[in-house]
Amino acid sequence: MNETMHLFLLIVLASFVFSWVVSRIPLLRIPASVAYLLFGVLLHVGADRIPPDELLWINQLGDLGLLFLMFLSGLEVQVSQLRPTPRDSGEQPKVSALTTALTFFVATFLLSFLGALLISRLSGDAQPWMLTLLFSTTSLGIILPVLEETGLLHQAYGQVLLTAALAADFLTMLLVSLYVSVRTSGTALSFLFALAVIPATAAAYLLLQWARGVPWLRQFAGDPQARMRGLLALLAAACAFADFTGAEPILGSFLAGMVVSAIPFAYKAKLRSYCHGLGYGFLIPMFFISVGLHFHFSAFREPSSWLWLPVLLVVMFAVKLLPAWPVLRPFGRKAAIAGGVLMSSRLSLVAAAAIIGVNIGAMTPGLAQSMILAAVVTCLVAPVVFVSLTYGWRRRSSTIG
Repeated sequence: MNETMHLFLLIVLASFVFSWVVSRIPLLRIPASVAYLLFGVLLHVGADRIPPDELLWINQLGDLGLLFLMFLSGLEVQVSQLRPTPRDSGEQPKVSALTTALTFFVATFLLSFLGALLISRLSGDAQPWMLTLLFSTTSLGIILPVLEETGLLHQAYGQVLLTAALAADFLTMLLVSLYVSVRTSGTALSFLFALAVIPATAAAYLLLQWARGVPWLRQFAGDPQARMRGLLALLAAACAFADFTGAEPILGSFLAGMVVSAIPFAYKAKLRSYCHGLGYGFLIPMFFISVGLHFHFSAFREPSSWLWLPVLLVVMFAVKLLPAWPVLRPFGRKAAIAGGVLMSSRLSLVAAAAIIGVNIGAMTPGLAQSMILAAVVTCLVAPVVFVSLTYGWRRRSSTIG
C-alpha cells in the first residue's frame, strides 16, 4: 500500500471518529455534516505539511460527493407534494411545497435587493444585483443532510424546506449565469444555450417512460445492482451534457435525480437505500471535508473583512427569517423561526459567485472575502440552531405518505 492510500485511509478513519464524537455533544447537537466540515477546517491547518498530490483523492471525491448530493436532492423531491395536500389530521397543514418555495424566494429576493442597495451605498464599489443574488441563495448541501439526519426530510415541513432550498439554488444559479453572460459579453445567447439541459432532461424522462411500456426493453433493466449502475450512468451523462452546454454539472445531476424520482419502477426503494448509503455514508462526507480543507484563513487577516462581517450576517439572516415568518407560519411559530435560520445557511455557491463577482468587477476583493467568511459562519451556526429549535417537536410531526 502506497503512502497516498495510507494517508487517505487514516483521514477517513479520523474524520469518522471526530464527527461521531462532536455530533454527540449534548448541548451543541452539531449535525454530522457540519462535524465533517469542521474536521476539514482542522485538516487545513496541517495541510501545509502534506504534499498536495496526496490530498488529490479528497478533492476529487469531494467534487463527486457534491454531484451525488445534488442527485439525492432531486431524488428526494416528492412530486406529489408540489401540489396542495389534503388535510389528513390536525397536525398536517394544507400547503403546497412549490407555491411556498416560490413565495419564499420572491420575498427573499426583494429583501435581498434592499440589503444590497444599502451595502452598495456604503461600499461604493459593489453592484447591487450581484449582491442580491448572493443574499438570495442558500446552501442545499447543508440543508439536505440536516433534514435527513433530523428525520424531517419526508415530512411536510421538511419537503417545504427542501423545495425552498432547491428553488433558491436553482434560480440563483440561473440568474448568476444570466448576469455574468450579459455583463461580460453583452448577450444572453450563452445563457440560453446552457438552458438546453432542461428540455434534454424532459426528453430523457419521456424516453424512459416510453421504455417502461416496451417489454423487450424492460428485460434489460436487470437486478438492483445492474439498475444502480444504470443510475450512476444516467448521473454521469446528465453532468457531462450540462457541462457541454455551459450549465453547471450540479444542475444536471439534480435534474437526473428528479427524473428518477418521477418514474415508478421495480426495486426503487432498494435503489434509494443504496444511494443513501453510498452518498451519506461516504461521498457526501468527503465533500464536506474538501470544503473545509479549502477554507481560506487569509480572510481573517484583512481588517476590512471583520468590519463588513456583522453587517453581512445581519442581512443574510434577516432576508431569510422575515419571509419565513408568514410563509412557514402554518407549521407553528418555532418551526417558522427554525426554518428561516436553516435557510440562512450558505456555502459553496456564495464562495464561487463571490470570486466571479471580483473577476467581472462587480465587487471588491475585500467585500468578497467578507461575504465568504459570513457564509462560512452561517453554515456553522444555522444547522446547530435549527437542530436545537426542532429537537423537542420534530419526532411528533406526522409523516407524509
